[in-house]
Amino acid sequence: MRRMQWIMTIGAVIFTAATAPYCVKSEVKNLRIFGSTTVEPFMKQAVAEYGKTRTVQFQVRGVGSKDGIDSLIAGACDMAMSSTEILPEQTARAQKNGMHLKPFLLGYDIIVPIVHPSNTISVIPFDALKRVFEGKLVGWSALGGADTAIDVVDRSDASGTYAVWHHYVAPPMATEERVTVRPSNSSVLAYVSEHTNAIGYVSNAYLNPEVKPLKLDGIAIAESDSMLSEYHLKRPLYLYVDEDRFNDDLKAFVIFMIISERGRALLREAGFFSDFSIAPLEKAVENISKR
Repeated sequence: MRRMQWIMTIGAVIFTAATAPYCVKSEVKNLRIFGSTTVEPFMKQAVAEYGKTRTVQFQVRGVGSKDGIDSLIAGACDMAMSSTEILPEQTARAQKNGMHLKPFLLGYDIIVPIVHPSNTISVIPFDALKRVFEGKLVGWSALGGADTAIDVVDRSDASGTYAVWHHYVAPPMATEERVTVRPSNSSVLAYVSEHTNAIGYVSNAYLNPEVKPLKLDGIAIAESDSMLSEYHLKRPLYLYVDEDRFNDDLKAFVIFMIISERGRALLREAGFFSDFSIAPLEKAVENISKR
C-alpha cells in the first residue's frame, strides 16, 4: 500500500509539472544555480535539456561549493550545487538568518589521482598517496619511478574537491611553497598534462587522454563501477535549497534531476554515479509533496 501511494504521488507531481505549461501561459522564470565547478558542466547540460520543454531560464555559475552555499545564504542564488556537505558555520549562519537549508542527494563522484602520461607509475597505494600529500614522500623513485622530485598539485580551499581530498588523504601542507595550486579541475588537468613530474587530483567526470589516472590500491572505477563501495575517494553531490523559497519551479526541476530517467541518464553520461535505493527516493518525493 505504501509503495502504491508513493507511485501515485510521483505520478501526480510529475503530471502536474508536465502539463502546467499547457494549461496557462506562464511567464518565463529565472533560476540561479551557483556552486561546484565539478558539477557545473553537467548542470549546464541538464538545464539545457530541461529548458526544451519548460518556460524556465537558468543562470549556472561555477564559483566553488563553499561560495555557492554562501550565495544561497545571501539570497544571491536559488539553488547551490555542492560536492561537499555544508560547513557547520554555514548552517549556523543560515539559521541565524532564519533560513532552513535542505540538501537533495544528486549522485556520487569519485576523485582520481592523475599523473603525466609518460609517468611509468600506474598504481599507487593509498598510504603512499597520503605520504606524498603530507610532504613525506618527495621522489618518484620511492614508488618505482624516475629519480625526480614529485611536483604536487593542489586545489584552492574554496573547492569542494579540495575539502574532500584533504579530509580523506592528508591535511594541507603547512608550507604552500611545496605545492602548485590551481583553481579548478580543468586547470589541474592542464598543468599535469604539461609537467612530467606532476601529480594532482580531479573529478572522474573531467578525465581526458592528456593525463593518466592512477589506480588507487589497484582499483579502477572506470573498469567496473561495482567497485564504487570499495573506493577510498568517493563523495556525494548535493543540490541545496532554502525550504522557505522552495517554489514549484524548483520542485519540478529537482524531480527532473533526481528521479526522472532522463536526469539519471545525463548524470551517468557525465561520468558521475547513481547508487540509489527506492527508500531515499520515496522519502525525497514525500518531503517535496508535503511543501
